[in-house]
Amino acid sequence: MAISTPALFRVFDSTNRIRSFPVSTNPLEISLDTLLAASPLLGHPLEDRTPIREAQDRQLIDLWRNASSVRLRGASQQNLFCVAPLDLLVSNEQGQKQFHLLELNGTGIGGLTNLTEDALGPILAGMGQIASAPAIADPLILVASSGKESETNPRLNKLIHEKLMYADAIKRGFQQRGESATVTVMSQLAASSECPRRGPLIVVGYIKEFLDHLETDQDNRLMLLGREVTGAVNDRFFMNVHDHFDGRVNLARLTIMNRCFLAGADKGIAYDLLNDFLRSQPKSQFPSRTDFNVCCCREELTETVFAWLRRGLRPVIKPHGTGLGHGIEFFLSADEPDVSILKRIDGSIRLTEEYYRAKGGAFPYTVCEYVNADRIDRPGHRLQGHKYELRVVVYRDGMTLQALPSIVKVACEPCGQDGDGKHGLINNITASCVRTQAKGTDYMFPLANRETLALFGLTEQDITALCRGATGYVRYVLDQVEDQPARLGLPDARRKTVAA
Repeated sequence: MAISTPALFRVFDSTNRIRSFPVSTNPLEISLDTLLAASPLLGHPLEDRTPIREAQDRQLIDLWRNASSVRLRGASQQNLFCVAPLDLLVSNEQGQKQFHLLELNGTGIGGLTNLTEDALGPILAGMGQIASAPAIADPLILVASSGKESETNPRLNKLIHEKLMYADAIKRGFQQRGESATVTVMSQLAASSECPRRGPLIVVGYIKEFLDHLETDQDNRLMLLGREVTGAVNDRFFMNVHDHFDGRVNLARLTIMNRCFLAGADKGIAYDLLNDFLRSQPKSQFPSRTDFNVCCCREELTETVFAWLRRGLRPVIKPHGTGLGHGIEFFLSADEPDVSILKRIDGSIRLTEEYYRAKGGAFPYTVCEYVNADRIDRPGHRLQGHKYELRVVVYRDGMTLQALPSIVKVACEPCGQDGDGKHGLINNITASCVRTQAKGTDYMFPLANRETLALFGLTEQDITALCRGATGYVRYVLDQVEDQPARLGLPDARRKTVAA
């Protein structure tokens, strides 16, 4: 399933003219198109993002990638980061577009195949470099996917093939080192209750499946069925692992992609880093700061929500290390009865306990202010009145960070100016599909597309500013990983900067 430039297969047609068809040079390789088409036969339907990918304008992509390109500080940062999709709301402030960061995210990105092939290549090459991490005998790499959060109605991930692309890239990384790696799935290992003891092993599975079988030994090494885990892919997954073991996991022996996983999965940490970045490097199309509070228990959370409402603010609560909008609640009316507010807070805590194995709830919660962001305002459009957010993917290409505008994500229901209706406030594609049983592509638009820019009132210059801010921010986060690792929950280590 590797993405590569195909060879050509030549045949004579009925008029005796030669025709050429692309064909893989490996007879044991299956194309992604074929896999997606046959997916119902293999298990469950997978979602094809080809229409989004093919609608991306390559000329615009080249413009924005070149404009946003930022060098890493040194070669040591290459092992810290692969890819992160930033999600941002858009508002109009005095006639200028302003971008509000919602979350940084990380390698758990759903929608990798929204990107063009020339971006996928560097991303998968970067993922393959995890095979070259500091040598530990018999490496075991976990590639985790969201899904199956609910015990009663487990959701199967329709983009799970993107995690197989990661696994395949890591396998190729081992092949380039002259080693033969095995790819398997967590459900199969769980059924046999044992893990192969020798050779590089790559395991793909759902986050909860891994959490059910992971342990730590006396040295706090992470263990899967008796074998040491040496690498993990998916920022939110590793945040859940970190919390599951109360922060005791020995990180010194683990390669985590991305190493800034705390910022990718905890919105409070992401906002704190963003505020520092914008203080040192102000950007006119970003707010000078994002106001927020971090709450470590139910009492702090309820007190903070009521305090914000008394000040005339409209708080939004966001749990730590969750996805799909799970546990997010909006408190937009000071007239809402106290009992209703408490009921919604407690419901959020209970849901995160159930869905994410979060003991006592997914604390710390981040409380931030509601942004009355833009809506689609084109009269007669099928999604008129719906809120939206932009996704800009920052990825590493060798020693360089680049930004690629990916998609616009649109809420599945319209939203009034007072923010009525939670499903009109959450712009999560998967959550929309679960609610409406529609395809993900029904609620997204290719962002690198001139028709999309016109629909959302965006200019090339707006997206240029957004992309530059995105790569600058990620570079700042990576600098903090090296300079202040404790700030991101990492062990202190002597910084090793190699001149590029």
